[in-house]
Amino acid sequence: MNNKTQGKLNLYKHFHSGVKDRPVFANEGVDPLPLAFNKKVAVHPGLGGTFVEKESIGALWKTLVQKERSGKTAAYFHIPFCETHCLFCGFYSNPLTRDSSKTYVDALVGEIQRDKDLPVVNSSPIHAVYLGGGTPTALEAEDLERLLVCIGQCLPLANDCEITVEGRIHNFSEEKMKACISGGANRFSIGVQTFNTDIRRSLGRVADKATILRSMQTLVRLDQAAIVIDLIYGLPGQSMAIWESDLNTLLGLGLDGVDLYQLNVFKNSALEKAANKGTMQTPPDISQQSHYFAKGVETMIRARYRRLSISHWGRSTRERNLYNLLFKKRSNALAFGACAGGNLDGHFFFLENKLNRYLKTVGRTKPVMAIVHPLENDALVGALTGGLEVGRLDLRQIGQRLGLNLEEFYRPVLEQWERVGLIETDGGWVTLTLAGQFWQVNLTQAMIDYFNVNHPVNGG
Repeated sequence: MNNKTQGKLNLYKHFHSGVKDRPVFANEGVDPLPLAFNKKVAVHPGLGGTFVEKESIGALWKTLVQKERSGKTAAYFHIPFCETHCLFCGFYSNPLTRDSSKTYVDALVGEIQRDKDLPVVNSSPIHAVYLGGGTPTALEAEDLERLLVCIGQCLPLANDCEITVEGRIHNFSEEKMKACISGGANRFSIGVQTFNTDIRRSLGRVADKATILRSMQTLVRLDQAAIVIDLIYGLPGQSMAIWESDLNTLLGLGLDGVDLYQLNVFKNSALEKAANKGTMQTPPDISQQSHYFAKGVETMIRARYRRLSISHWGRSTRERNLYNLLFKKRSNALAFGACAGGNLDGHFFFLENKLNRYLKTVGRTKPVMAIVHPLENDALVGALTGGLEVGRLDLRQIGQRLGLNLEEFYRPVLEQWERVGLIETDGGWVTLTLAGQFWQVNLTQAMIDYFNVNHPVNGG
């Protein structure tokens, strides 16, 4: 499967590889911000588990959907279309044709309507809905609205449910914005990545800076939903001055929040190939990126943004970032659409990632492609990933809840990390320093790996 059609299942497998290359202890005697580790070891820490045998998937799925849910829940809807393929992107997409929007939404609406009476769907409220992709805003306005209306009518959404439409500025007209709002969307997450027109064009982005600013101003003027954008640091050709300009442009827009993401260069991606061929500048290395991260943190703190996670910042009370936080905590997540992924009772599952096969199958049955058995220590993994995602971890409370003396168990690791400047500890709490925040995915994965190897329950 090439990079253009790489789905969540493939990313799951890819980012869980390389266990032998994941150190637990940090480098000594160095500046921890750029040099605590040699590289980032994961994008989403905590992935793992064995895959259910193919012949057992159907029976297990029937069991899972008859169980009532409990706890906070998300619902994810995948829109597998992009009008262009950006060089930095490793997610599944299909070219958009004239008939794609209606045909796909017809199938997706049918999937939702068939699932709506299942106990796993209708037993308790859903707290966050996310239309992701791909590019959801590539759909036609009427299809965006009817999909959102269907979600609201068929699923038991909580009164304060966060309903996010992800998208990009290109081809996101005011008509589409209003259609989303009319359908019930109360949050827009727009992938800007950078305001710099030259860098955008080099990466395959279409809209220029002026177009982005006009569209953001339109969303702000409508004043009907939280508006957040993504900005990426570490892009090819992006100097510190350009990064600071992006941050300052953001601050002038009056949006509700922002994600400041580090560039991930996927193996065999178009971006990696272009850099290797010399047709594009090599992205800044990990050491340089750490200083871009620090500048982002400094800027957000100075502007009095609220920190909602390591990468996510909120300016207004509208922004909550619920879907992403629920995902990190390994909460239950329903999933709909080609290449969608979810989580039920600790079982990660993935739907058919070939669009044609999805469309042929979904009318007859839920097109489940793969299911992963829960980890033995799934509750601990969820506590670690959810806690460190927001920069602090109540290790004592987690240990008491799970019947484990985690403070004593992790003492060798925590003492080393505190000595080199990655964390601070106090009364059972572990708080990440600036350097620890930059290396948060490494620290989270290291705590998981250390438990798996050394805890007696797991054979250590």
